[in-house]
Amino acid sequence: MREGLTMVSAAPRLVLLGAHEGVRVVRAVRLAAHYGVPRLPAADLLNRRQPLPPGGYVLDSAPHLLDEPSGIGSLRPALAFADLVVLLRGAEWTGADESCRVLRYYEARGMLAAFAPQAPDGDLIVAVDAVLRGRDRDPPDGPPDGP
Repeated sequence: MREGLTMVSAAPRLVLLGAHEGVRVVRAVRLAAHYGVPRLPAADLLNRRQPLPPGGYVLDSAPHLLDEPSGIGSLRPALAFADLVVLLRGAEWTGADESCRVLRYYEARGMLAAFAPQAPDGDLIVAVDAVLRGRDRDPPDGPPDGP
């Protein structure tokens, strides 16, 4: 390794959003493999109410799952504990639904990275690694009762 370069060792907690299921799932599988964390389909996670893995994850979801109610004025735990929300913004994205309100929240907090679906994996990895380098401590454990 060259001097001055540091490796990122922390496992990310990513939420990968994209309306085109095939592209999103393939990308989520590759990112999960790159970081050595599990890929969790959001629908399965929400249906089973299983706890989030403490060692990081890539949660893949369609944007419309952000529209689902999460309780009184609260974010879903998978979103509340995420390091980064990655949006694969395709041509089908209209920006007119309720999920855009949630995405604007993440954008305002500097936690949203939007990419074209065909963007190289390296571009996403650079964004994720930058977020992980900015982490000043280990992430807190997620809620014990799941998302």
